[in-house]
Amino acid sequence: MNRRKFLGNTALFSVPMMIKGIPLFAGDGVLHPFLKALAMPTANCDRILVIIQMNGGNDGLNMVVPLDRYTELTNARSSILLPQASVLPLTGTTTTGLHPSMTGLRDLYNAGKVNLVQGVSYPNPNFSHFQAQDIWFTGSNTLPTPNTGWLGRQLDLANPGFPVGYPNPSSLDPLAIQIGGAMPLSLEGPSINMGYNAPNPAALINVATGTPGPAPVSDYGTELTFLRLMKDQSNAYTTRISTAYAAQATQSALYPASGNTLADQLKIVARLIGGGLKTPVYIVNHPDTFDTHVDQVTAGNTVLGSHANILSKLSVAISAFQDDVTLMGKANKVTGMTFSEFGRRVISNTSFGTDHGSGAPVIFFGAMLNGGVTGTSPVLPTNPTASTQVPLQFDFRQLYSTVMQKWLCMSATESQTVLNGTFATVPIFNEVLLPLEGIELKAAWDGGFAKLEFEVFENTQFDRFIVERSVNGSDFTELNTVRNISNNNQEKYTYKDERIGAPEVFYRVKGISKQGAVKYSAIVKLKNTNKQEIRIFPNPVTNFTINVEFLTKVSGNVEITIYGMRGEKLYYNQVNPAGNRNIRLKVPNLFSVKTLYILSVSFDGTVVNEKIIFE
Repeated sequence: MNRRKFLGNTALFSVPMMIKGIPLFAGDGVLHPFLKALAMPTANCDRILVIIQMNGGNDGLNMVVPLDRYTELTNARSSILLPQASVLPLTGTTTTGLHPSMTGLRDLYNAGKVNLVQGVSYPNPNFSHFQAQDIWFTGSNTLPTPNTGWLGRQLDLANPGFPVGYPNPSSLDPLAIQIGGAMPLSLEGPSINMGYNAPNPAALINVATGTPGPAPVSDYGTELTFLRLMKDQSNAYTTRISTAYAAQATQSALYPASGNTLADQLKIVARLIGGGLKTPVYIVNHPDTFDTHVDQVTAGNTVLGSHANILSKLSVAISAFQDDVTLMGKANKVTGMTFSEFGRRVISNTSFGTDHGSGAPVIFFGAMLNGGVTGTSPVLPTNPTASTQVPLQFDFRQLYSTVMQKWLCMSATESQTVLNGTFATVPIFNEVLLPLEGIELKAAWDGGFAKLEFEVFENTQFDRFIVERSVNGSDFTELNTVRNISNNNQEKYTYKDERIGAPEVFYRVKGISKQGAVKYSAIVKLKNTNKQEIRIFPNPVTNFTINVEFLTKVSGNVEITIYGMRGEKLYYNQVNPAGNRNIRLKVPNLFSVKTLYILSVSFDGTVVNEKIIFE
């Protein structure tokens, strides 16, 4: 059973919440599995990522124009090339300009609020819309692509057990929201038919109407139960979303009155952010296709055409949104990025258009960026052919890694886990300007303890910190209270918790301000190995005395056996450590010096064998 295929007919079971006639899908469960993992780090990070999807494959050379490659561009695409004089110049660079329809984005760039990342793609790019979107969604260029996405894996890491127990007091808002589009982002994109032929259509009707009924005991029944849960959860968020939307009026006068659905979507996002919704990820969709095989430009006037129109909508929407969140006082908490599944070829076709290609620019926008151009103008041949592509400069997973580590409060290790590999970050964000706030928690095993280190920014605001632990990631219990130890604005604290034997252990820190307000750190997860580790010392054994140290508490009896190298049992004892993590044994003087033996320790369903020698 492929959940993505099953979710293809989501419209049959879920009527989305409507704001100003635009569908809004709430909760990460109804989003692409691609979006089911971003929040352990992000839920309390207090930063927001807005993603603009540009479906169809954007012609980056016509959007971010390499002014220093005009000879090569003339040779490659004279029928669609912009007059050089019409290209919008950018402050601080003579090599890069913008399409003349993007004056709003030009102004943001000149104000230091845009970073243009050149040549974004991946090795051996795929030119199928469907598969290329999957690659960007999942963060993997291995086909077949995984059934989970990069943001999805992050949200899943962050919210174990979701959706059971959500929303809850520490996670009241959706983990991600998609606005616009006919279907949730659980699908690969609006162009893909992901219909699923259910064995019993009546079952889908029950879901559509909310009629209760037992799900069949099958793979289909499992997914049906999941869908019902997602619908209930999405409804549970409705009040929070409606309240946030009503709490904040639009501030910017730059939104167009009509004809720009992307701006309408971003206007809603701005109101939700301004109204206090803590959702960390928003997805919006450009309403027009970027698949410009035909009439990308108007013959005889390349400044005009379909591509100019859609770039204008993009520029106007971003400019108005940035102005809006700035006027709301939220600009330092929000950054945005665009993506399209691929770029276009360097050479134009005979229909005043361009065909599927590889590398293309990605636009980042926000107040906390290193404004400018990242990378160089694409290196193009003097005599390009029909297969000439924009060369790769940055793997798109480098951008994901950068967003996760430099914006959404993830560690390098967490980013590597999500992306199944290590990808270097890119200097997109101005780390000098990025606000240091909240509580940053790190945890690692230290022998028989979990060592927690948390750094508190704006430490003077806090009275105390409560360390909490969970074995399922949602139900936390208080372990101890750590008092504020200084008047320093930035302070580091350390706490050790005795190691327990659960497969996974989750920790978080709850900060209590001097006014009684609560702020949580991100949740961190520690995994215990399947085989509980012990330490046996000394080895070689002296004076026939063996010490066994357990890294976690042992709940029952411990059986200790010594075998000879031929498997014969030479010694057996059963000990109850009574809650202690150390056992000290004096064995009979029966063992030869300089001969290997096997010490077998059995406890809590685990058997550990160690080679020992006596001296």
